[in-house]
Amino acid sequence: MKGTLIGLLLVSSVLSGFQTEKSDKTAIELFNGRNLEGWEIVNGGRFSVDEGVLKINRGTGWLRSTDTFGDFVMTMEFRFLETGANSGIFIRTGSTSADDSNGWPNNGYQIQCMDTLTGTPLAHMIPYGAPPFDHHSDLEALKRAYKPAGEWHTYEIKTYGERIWVTLNGELITSATSIKNLTGHVGIQGELGLLEFRKIELFEIS
Repeated sequence: MKGTLIGLLLVSSVLSGFQTEKSDKTAIELFNGRNLEGWEIVNGGRFSVDEGVLKINRGTGWLRSTDTFGDFVMTMEFRFLETGANSGIFIRTGSTSADDSNGWPNNGYQIQCMDTLTGTPLAHMIPYGAPPFDHHSDLEALKRAYKPAGEWHTYEIKTYGERIWVTLNGELITSATSIKNLTGHVGIQGELGLLEFRKIELFEIS
């Protein structure tokens, strides 16, 4: 119990530090709402922009940032346009892709962005060729945070050294440690689903 309390206090302290760092910095607008400037479509992914929204129009492949990032706080809004729609957010990811029909990254981490609370649920972390890591997901918090298809969700993804935290709609869902990739691209996965994204911003942490 004592160890758990110390761990929670440490997480709280680190997250508070992120807020302080953010307040002194200007957000990097990763998605400008007009076009895909600052991004590269990889392996034929079906991404488009319409009325300030980034759309995934089924298909596979991924959308990769032209820049790379290390420690940061990234926020975005997204919604599923159909029940069970599937995508993912790549972070600290290499530029190369797996040699298969999907063409997703072969060295990085994915945060699940699928309309599901079972299996590999929303806000869960998945390695894509990156070294193994330790993580914990709070399924009760996920149930509280979940919204059905058609409603907007908000992700806040924080990376600091070998640690990552994933917050969905104000609820801390996943925390990970022993992360070995300390820098890389961010990206959005295409996995045959219909989704929309907007307000994608990133604060770098020095």
